Amino acid sequence: MNKGIQAPDISFVVARSYPQNIIGCDNQLPWRLKGDLKRFREITTGHAVIMGRKTYESIGRPLPNRKNIVISRSQDADSTNRSFWDPERALYWATTRENALFIADALSITSHKRDIFVIGGAEIYKLFADLYYKIYLTLVFTGKIDGDATFDISFENDDGWKLIEEQECAKSEVDEYPSRFYIYKKKKYNRRYVNPRDFLKIDPLAEKWLLQHLDEIEKANLEHQESLNLFDQQLTLAASR
Repeated sequence: MNKGIQAPDISFVVARSYPQNIIGCDNQLPWRLKGDLKRFREITTGHAVIMGRKTYESIGRPLPNRKNIVISRSQDADSTNRSFWDPERALYWATTRENALFIADALSITSHKRDIFVIGGAEIYKLFADLYYKIYLTLVFTGKIDGDATFDISFENDDGWKLIEEQECAKSEVDEYPSRFYIYKKKKYNRRYVNPRDFLKIDPLAEKWLLQHLDEIEKANLEHQESLNLFDQQLTLAASR
């Protein structure tokens, strides 16, 4: 039975204080870390990023060179009064998790990207807590600070997660606090599959866009599967020698 197209993997990008796990105060980051922002840009550039309305408003504009998907209960929540479906600015609004994922999947598959990044805030992380398989985590050693949003999941002593990278980052002229960067990956992960023709109603403009790109989406999936099959054949051949 055909499961459909293999969906891109979902990763979190989170920076939180230590030891309080604070990620925001009054809808802003409570620190200045230029090095971490540079790393964030390197990780997410070229990919679809999913965020909440408050996070989008704190940034103030669509992130350059990324597909920006904003989850909001109201389709007219964009304070710049632009279109709900705005490909020219790479800005897309969704009212549910499922719609946001459908947009992210379609945009990622057509551009041959295998990762989607969830970037906040606290409620959006909770919304995707059952789906993500990797986290790019920065611990910021601030000591006790004020904050009104937290990310409290622990990874260090969780057998379900594997640490695959760790990096110390010193305080500097452009980094207000010392920090430590980690990448954790789930040891077991159930992949998602999507059927592009099983379309969730997002918006008439979105539906029109998707219908125009169905062939491209399915072609991208076939190319991906062919690459995987070729790789498997090469492994089998190498093992038989």
